[in-house]
Amino acid sequence: MLILTCGSEINNANAFITIDSSLPPKCELQDFWNVESIGIIDKQSKTDGTLAMEQFTEKLKYEEKRYQVTWPWKSEIPDLPINRELALCRLISTVNRMKNKPDIMKKCNDVVQYQLKKGVIEKVGTNEPDGIIHYLPHHGVITPQKSTTKLRLVYDASSKTRKENLRLNDCLYRGPVMIHDLCGILMRFRMYSITMVADIEKAFLQIGLQRDQRDVTRFMWLKETENPTLEASNIKEYRFCRVPFGIVSSPFSSRCDN
Repeated sequence: MLILTCGSEINNANAFITIDSSLPPKCELQDFWNVESIGIIDKQSKTDGTLAMEQFTEKLKYEEKRYQVTWPWKSEIPDLPINRELALCRLISTVNRMKNKPDIMKKCNDVVQYQLKKGVIEKVGTNEPDGIIHYLPHHGVITPQKSTTKLRLVYDASSKTRKENLRLNDCLYRGPVMIHDLCGILMRFRMYSITMVADIEKAFLQIGLQRDQRDVTRFMWLKETENPTLEASNIKEYRFCRVPFGIVSSPFSSRCDN
């Protein structure tokens, strides 16, 4: 199948070193299928991935030395509920589970404070919201075997307040798959004597969110965690300034910029 797909280009090194396309875009096997259909093909409608890419290309900005993206919305005014009560109930449940584990509570608070200091998140002020308001319930996930981030906060964009209500992930396009063709990666890997491998630190969090897209990523956390109380005066609201984990279109947004 590889030989049929690549045809006469199998010995051409240039066919495997391009970044965007590892294999020739047109192949002999494809020509065979086109002959069989005698040119009769169905009218191609735009896929969800195409629509997401069009929104991305049209609204992408570069500001403050960072790419700023928008969410690939399925509709201009999504019917997304304000689920503050759900997020508050999840916070109460999370805090109650961690009351007997002060070390985990401290690590979660350290993550929030670190992200606040680095500009990944920001405090929600008393001003008018910049767009649709929606909250992301969250909880901590511990992976002690990892050498770097042993604890991370996971945000749930698939939570529902009611069965008939939409979730944030329901309102967004997933976007096209941006992972390169595995066949091309393996071929390039075998062509040279030296291979270089690199990783982008916190790749999702390197991509900024435009201001009118941030209010759908609100979440709640405690002001004081040493003696945690769940009174309203001890609860603070934040929102993301960067693309967070847990949202269906986050992998597309982060890989597309890279």
